Amino acid sequence: MIDKINKENSFGGETLPFPVEWVRTQPRKVEEILSGLSVEEQVRAILGLDPHLQQSLLVLSEKAVEVTQSLPVEEVYNLIKEVEDSLLVLSMASPDQLQYIFDVEWWQGDKFQPERALSWIALLDQCQDPETLEWFLGEDFDQKVVLLQAFLKVYKNDEMTDSYEGVEGLEHFTPDGVYDIFFKVENSKEIKKLLLLLYEKDQRLFYDLLEGVIWYPVTLTVEKAYQWRVGRTAARGIPEFEEAIGIYSRLDPETLKLKLPSLEELPSSRFRFSPRYPLAHLDEALFFTQCLAMLEDENRLETLRWELVCLANKVIVADGLDLSSMDIRHRALRKTRGYINIGLELGAEGDPEKGAALLDKVWIQSFFQVGYQQLRQVRSAASTFISENGAYIEYFISSADKERLGALAFRFPQVGEIIEDSFNWRDPECIKDIQAINDFINRWKFYSRFAKQGLGLSESMFSSSLGEFDYPDSLDAVNLLTLVTTALAHYVLFARISCDPLPDVAAKNFLETIFLPGIFRDEVKVCNEDLIAAFEQELLKSPMAWTDSDKTHLQDLLGECSKNLEAQFGSLDLTRPIDWKFAQGLLLRLSP
Repeated sequence: MIDKINKENSFGGETLPFPVEWVRTQPRKVEEILSGLSVEEQVRAILGLDPHLQQSLLVLSEKAVEVTQSLPVEEVYNLIKEVEDSLLVLSMASPDQLQYIFDVEWWQGDKFQPERALSWIALLDQCQDPETLEWFLGEDFDQKVVLLQAFLKVYKNDEMTDSYEGVEGLEHFTPDGVYDIFFKVENSKEIKKLLLLLYEKDQRLFYDLLEGVIWYPVTLTVEKAYQWRVGRTAARGIPEFEEAIGIYSRLDPETLKLKLPSLEELPSSRFRFSPRYPLAHLDEALFFTQCLAMLEDENRLETLRWELVCLANKVIVADGLDLSSMDIRHRALRKTRGYINIGLELGAEGDPEKGAALLDKVWIQSFFQVGYQQLRQVRSAASTFISENGAYIEYFISSADKERLGALAFRFPQVGEIIEDSFNWRDPECIKDIQAINDFINRWKFYSRFAKQGLGLSESMFSSSLGEFDYPDSLDAVNLLTLVTTALAHYVLFARISCDPLPDVAAKNFLETIFLPGIFRDEVKVCNEDLIAAFEQELLKSPMAWTDSDKTHLQDLLGECSKNLEAQFGSLDLTRPIDWKFAQGLLLRLSP
């Protein structure tokens, strides 16, 4: 784990002034070393580390509060979200840092989320009371009212506000005997405590807020609070939807001439450090990573990190997703880096030195837009193919390929990968992915033409003659491999191209013919490549205007047929009866 942290930190932050394992094995020595560092030096050392390690170092720092409050607010938020037990860091966060956290957590789009707000207030209540109240006093008045309106009903005993409607069964509380407060939520302990703290600290504000709860129109107040929130989040690189959706527009060549931002123009932190987490866990194989390794200007690296934070935020907003979800934030950051990588790899023509030069001169959003345009072309090609051939290939496309093809027609095409025996969908992230996708689509374009022109299969045949078989169990289990292998059997046995179901007797004869004689009884049989080559030459006679890529796809398909025959039937003792239900690869009709 320690080595992994050091390796992943190459673009994230500085080298620590002590071995990382000392945090666990010699914490007192780490504490002593940290005490000799300035706040700025400690901030520089902590930035970009694994969040759990960041928290461990803050625990050992004598200047923990000042160091925490000097970190970029995005880095603090990332730490708190990544570390399950991060109450210590939350208790040390500044009002501005708390404000950012709540601006992200309490809203989804333009909708206020009172349940989330209550859970964060409950969490904040576990910290020291002054921090809780200091944040609340600094909050916008309209946001305070929105918060309290979500949790309270407030009345007072006068002729204008004494209706007391809908309070039956609600917990009652009054700090002064004038205002009657009823809690609309079951867990009211933290809200009540906050009200009492406010009553002791600033009674004037307390009464103004209760009047606001009574008189302020809920919808209008929420809108005003949202506008205040928008102003704050925009300053931290979280735009509204109308601006964010622009990342999916075509790249305007004029943007390539725009002057790169300076640190002063970007969201700020105390020492002008940028958040490190966007570049702290990069795949070394990415072209983007290779280009970053050649980037020598540290100021450009600082601004580039900010650009990446802001761009990932735009992706989340433009995609209509939840900014507070860590899973979404991880996926959005990976998607952002992937699109950038594709665009940069194209722009630099695969040359890392040229890529580094481009990063030094061009906004990374430009590379993102170029990468996205590549995926728009992928989606268009997949959608067109499905529209023109979907009903036909439905008869013989495998379920796995059907999912893969459908995933390419999504708004944001996805590719599948296997990680630790688990299949996952992800966003494409390199030119190699694009090439694999295009090859997949081209192969299915060939398969569709080949099934019609090479095998002579029409849609009507699937519901008539081809529907009369016993194995596989259903038409849904039929795939192109089964059809081609059946056609191979017809050619070997009868010198014709046909996909009609084989009688089981003929199928057994085919297996006895297609496999070469083995020397040993129990060895797996292999296919007679001469018979398969002859079949290939016969198929090439079909009027398909064969291209070189068509021929390659056909060779690959016949190779799969050969492997499947060997896997399914190569170990069978053909001198004994065959239980066909346990084998796959041939359309069969059982003898009466």
